[in-house]
Amino acid sequence: MPSPQAEPRVLREKHPTEGAERGRLSPRREALLQARIKDLSLRLGGTPLERYIAQLHSELEAKGISFKPQCYLSDEWGCPSGVPVIGLPFYLADPDLLSIEAELGGSAETEAEILMYLRHEAGHAFNYAYRLYDTDEWRRVFGDYGRPYQDDYKPRPFSRRYVFHISGWYAQKHPDEDFAETFAVWLTPNSDWARRYQGWGALKKLQYVEDIAKRLGRATPPVQLAEPDFTTEEMEGTVQDHYRQRELDEKVDVELRNAFDHALEDIFWGPGEAPVSASTLVQAERQRLMSTVGHYAGVSRGVVRALVDHLAERTAALNLTLHPDDSREAAMQLASLVTVLAMNYLHTDRFFED
Repeated sequence: MPSPQAEPRVLREKHPTEGAERGRLSPRREALLQARIKDLSLRLGGTPLERYIAQLHSELEAKGISFKPQCYLSDEWGCPSGVPVIGLPFYLADPDLLSIEAELGGSAETEAEILMYLRHEAGHAFNYAYRLYDTDEWRRVFGDYGRPYQDDYKPRPFSRRYVFHISGWYAQKHPDEDFAETFAVWLTPNSDWARRYQGWGALKKLQYVEDIAKRLGRATPPVQLAEPDFTTEEMEGTVQDHYRQRELDEKVDVELRNAFDHALEDIFWGPGEAPVSASTLVQAERQRLMSTVGHYAGVSRGVVRALVDHLAERTAALNLTLHPDDSREAAMQLASLVTVLAMNYLHTDRFFED
C-alpha cells in the first residue's frame, strides 16, 4: 500500500542539489547523490534495521503469532497489495543516506517511528497472509477492501470509530489502513489498548484483532508469497533522481498572494519597529508547525509546508518584525492561524472563501 510517510513537497523549494543545500554536502554524500541506487549494494544485514525487525518479530511471537513477514529495501514504506512482505525505505540502511533524507527530505524517521511503521506494515502483511479481507467477518468490522484507494482523504479528527497511531488519522484513509493501524496499536507493547479505547467504537476492531490472532496465530498462512514489489536492485535511478522525482510527485502550489497579510500584521509589529525579522520566527517554527498541525488536523505536511512558506515570504515582503520578548506569543498566534487555515483547506479544499 502507499507509504504513510509520503508527504507533498512545496513548489517553491529549491531542487535538492541546488544552492546552500548542495554546498553543505561532503564528498561522500555528493558521491551518494550521483550514484545509482542499485549500485550502492544496500543490505538490511549489519544495520540497525536488523534490530528493529527482530524486535517486530519478537513482538509478534509474544502475541502468539508465528508468521514473521520478510522485509526488504525499497523506495518507501509499503506492503505490496496481497503480498505479505514489508518494504522499508532504502535510505534507512546507510547513515549518510539517512542524513541526506533528513536534510533534503525535511526529516528522517526516528527509532520510535520506524517501529511504528513496521507494526503498521506487519498489519497489512498479516491481513494478506491470511486473506482476512476476503472474509465476511473482516468486512463487517472494517468495510469493503475493494473500495477505491484515495490519497486525498478527509479525516474526521478525534472520531472514536478509529484508533490513532500514525499521525493524520491514517486509519480513516481506507479499510485496509484501518486494519493495519488497529493491528499496530494492538501489537505495540504496553499500549494498554483495552483501557485506552474503552467506550470507543474502535474497541470492537481491536477485539477482532485479538480474537483473530488467537484463532490463526499458530496456523500456517494460506498465502506464502514473498515476492517484493520494487527492490533497491531494480532502482536504476540515482539518489538525486529519487529526490527530484519525489519533489515532482509531491508538489503543492498555493496562489494566495496577499490574502493573509492583515492577519500577519495583527501578529507581528510593523516594518522596522522591532529588532527581529518576523520571517525568521516563521522559518524557525516551520518544522514544528508541519509536524503538529498535520498530526492532529489530518492535513498533509506538504499543504502545511506550502502555507508556512507562503507566510514566511509575505512577512519578509512586508518587512514585519517582532521583539524577542514577544516570540512565544507570536509563535502561538502563528500556530493558531496555520491550524485554522489548514482545517479550512481540509474541509473546503480552499484556504479561504472569496
